[in-house]
Amino acid sequence: MNRKKTILKIGLISIGLILLLVSSIALAAIESDTGNAIIKDDYASSSALATTEESASSKVIETKISSSGLAHSPDIYGNRIVWTDYRGEECNIYMYDFSTKKESQISTSGMIHGSPAIYGNKIVWGDSTNYSSIHIYDISTQKDTEIPGNTEKPAIYGDKVVYDDYYNIYIYNLSTSQKTQVTPSGPVYYPAIYGNIIVWQGDSGAGNWNIYMYDLSTKKETQITTSGSAEGSTIYGNRIVYADTRNGNTDIYMYNVSTKKETQITSSPDVQAFPAIYGDRIVWEDDGGKDDGGTNHGIYMYDISTNQKMKISAKGSAYSPAIYGNSIVWQYNNEKWKSDIYMATVGVPQPKSPVAAFSASQTSGYAPLKVKFTDKSANSPTSWKWSFGDGKTSTVKSPAYTYTKAGKYTVSLTVKNVAGTSTKTVKNYIVVNTLKSPVAAFSASPRSGKAPLKVQFTDKSSNNPTSWKWSFGDKTYSTAKNPVHTYSKAGKYTVSLTVKNAKGSNTKTISGYIVIAKK
Repeated sequence: MNRKKTILKIGLISIGLILLLVSSIALAAIESDTGNAIIKDDYASSSALATTEESASSKVIETKISSSGLAHSPDIYGNRIVWTDYRGEECNIYMYDFSTKKESQISTSGMIHGSPAIYGNKIVWGDSTNYSSIHIYDISTQKDTEIPGNTEKPAIYGDKVVYDDYYNIYIYNLSTSQKTQVTPSGPVYYPAIYGNIIVWQGDSGAGNWNIYMYDLSTKKETQITTSGSAEGSTIYGNRIVYADTRNGNTDIYMYNVSTKKETQITSSPDVQAFPAIYGDRIVWEDDGGKDDGGTNHGIYMYDISTNQKMKISAKGSAYSPAIYGNSIVWQYNNEKWKSDIYMATVGVPQPKSPVAAFSASQTSGYAPLKVKFTDKSANSPTSWKWSFGDGKTSTVKSPAYTYTKAGKYTVSLTVKNVAGTSTKTVKNYIVVNTLKSPVAAFSASPRSGKAPLKVQFTDKSSNNPTSWKWSFGDKTYSTAKNPVHTYSKAGKYTVSLTVKNAKGSNTKTISGYIVIAKK
């Protein structure tokens, strides 16, 4: 462990030691986090799921972030990636914001001691200036706060910074400016924090390294592992992940704080180590097998929610993964001892170009004709432009439009999203006719019989009347379109119908139309 500790001081030694540091890493997966389920590792191929920055896949898109050839130890939060960079014969912290595609130099001392961490708007790192200190940089205010502390790998969550000085774990509260010792004296390394839980690896005696947890709310310390060969712990939510060599091979394990159950994540002859976790996703390094020389040394991921395992990095010599949301960052080393930071976006299918389609509530009628258009385009368009055929347009997704003049109208819809544009045009889709005065007409059934006689009258008027007035010849009337009337006395009855619309009215009268015989 002391040897590994020395190697991990990459900020004070050289990038060349990175290859030696991570020549023992990891790969594999689990079925759930409810018990000790060990399954054979079975990964999707990197060629199918990971690509270089020159091409794209619906599963993994890989992008080069730095270009100095001297970058390592990345971390990510939100849209920002931070790392340590040896450019200019100095060692400083750099940041890349992939929402603005801008790189910034954060530190200026040139004496960075280890790797940075980022949470929200704050970046923390160790610095060898002034006999070692910890810097807390606020991105929004550009203020750099320096506190005493000798560490190579601080961690931050909210307003709490945790770090080790090789023998103790400390927490510094940014809100109160108070420093508190968390652990009793003893070899301890690499604390991580989430909420009120701090985790770290500590020497339980005679070089037996185990994972420990401290709950700030209960002030209770708990030993998580008993193997004596666990290291590299980190935490997200109620899950702690770490590497352990208990079975003669280094694999990734997970401990659920809520259920107090441990699950083996990987089971492979390769070496898996240096895990990171965010949400349901765990990432780690795999050394590619014995005598591999880094050729297949890669970054792998397991999704707890889908039970899917995949290789993330497309090339070999990939190290130091970190994860936030759908984004994973790591460093690629090459044979010339150069390294740069890369990012992959996983599980986000590439958008497809939209395919325009639409329908209308009615496609013909008399003016004024109100039509409700409905967008039925595929592949999630984000903008719409309708042309109604009379010179008028709309950018509403599913507009309503009223045609006021007779004619045949060609309708088109153009839709767009980030992947492309599509237009659908239907010639003479809407036909608007000129409204004419109605011409009254009707029928009846039956037209004769004995009283009482129930008669069904049916309107057969043309040119779309909008109102009706019936006279049944017995001094009774109706405004229904198709009324039923009962004649109770014998006689011959004259029936008339008056119909109206916006253009005019018309009456039809038939004398003696209904004949009722005596009982």
